[in-house]
Amino acid sequence: MPALDQLKAEHQRVLDDLNGKHVRGHAHPLELDDPQVPEILKRGWGLAGAWAAAYFETHPTPSARELERIFEGFAPKPRNAKSPSGSTLKPHEYSFEGSAVRIGAAIYVVQARYWMGNSTGTFMVVARNPDGRFEALWNIKDLAEKHYAQKDEIGRWVYLVRRAYANGPLDVNRVFALPPEANGHARFLVDAYQAADGGTALAQLSIWEWEGAEAKPLLVELYQYAVGYSGVHFDGTTLRITTKEELETLFACGMCPEPRGIWTVRITPGGVRDLGHRFLDPEIHWADELLSKIAKGKDTTNLAETKVVAAVKAQIKKVQAENSALDPSLGSKFSWGLLDDYHILQRGQEGTFEVNLDEGQLRFSYVIRNGKPYFTDIRIQ
Repeated sequence: MPALDQLKAEHQRVLDDLNGKHVRGHAHPLELDDPQVPEILKRGWGLAGAWAAAYFETHPTPSARELERIFEGFAPKPRNAKSPSGSTLKPHEYSFEGSAVRIGAAIYVVQARYWMGNSTGTFMVVARNPDGRFEALWNIKDLAEKHYAQKDEIGRWVYLVRRAYANGPLDVNRVFALPPEANGHARFLVDAYQAADGGTALAQLSIWEWEGAEAKPLLVELYQYAVGYSGVHFDGTTLRITTKEELETLFACGMCPEPRGIWTVRITPGGVRDLGHRFLDPEIHWADELLSKIAKGKDTTNLAETKVVAAVKAQIKKVQAENSALDPSLGSKFSWGLLDDYHILQRGQEGTFEVNLDEGQLRFSYVIRNGKPYFTDIRIQ
């Protein structure tokens, strides 16, 4: 196994290559979509795995704090440039950082990232090989390369360009050790996010079973959340993830947390069960479903009174006519405008709520019939 000093020196060359320091000694960092980057990163991930394996050989029972600092000494600490006023500036060179989590006896999930304003990350499993030595036995990048052509969720882990198939490179937000499978196999969770601009972030939740030589995906799904409103909570059996849910007809601003939701996953020794998403305030979902079906001309007999449907259709026609008069090129285009907020005025067997939009206010009244909402009135202002 290479000495730690050798690994550190080889990794410095990786950082130098990413930062373009081989060009007359001046830093010209490479963009992530530069064709040289994938091979450079592959070298870096390999060296990180070798460093982690060497670390565990000399630290067979590391503490949680030691696992957090596993890469101390492997790379220079990230440097944040400061403006004359003292504010933090976007860094002008790549840095490296990472940590590890124990998921079983002598089994660790190691996560690492390269960062320069935006980050790209990976995770790998380091455990004892058949010879009894620690080794990076598996990593997400190798598996992702096999999936990339499918453009699926696993394939996202090798995506580096900031638009198109993905919103940006994936990076690990946190890793959780989960209770083992009934067969004794270790399991772990990876909560990841995609580098993106704006207030709504894309994230990926994945749950894995370690089978001894490779990690088997049990669940890999994308979700979204408003920046500053994220959360993943696990009580030992039930996993609850804070989400920002999507609507068909009504649209919230990027920084707005609404419509808030919860995604629930049940994790037992027998397996992983996705219990789905739910809106914290289901009323906004009900309203969106009604407006969407009316706009598409679908049957709303079991959703609303005839007068409610007629009022919505009349408003749509009115706005379409006004828009066409202002700009004939708009034709029959229609939008309810941006969702501002909503207020639950009464909730129960009978209920009332208001939805405030850029273009006005919708006030809905409903009754619950056979466990489902039935709209009895609407006021449009």
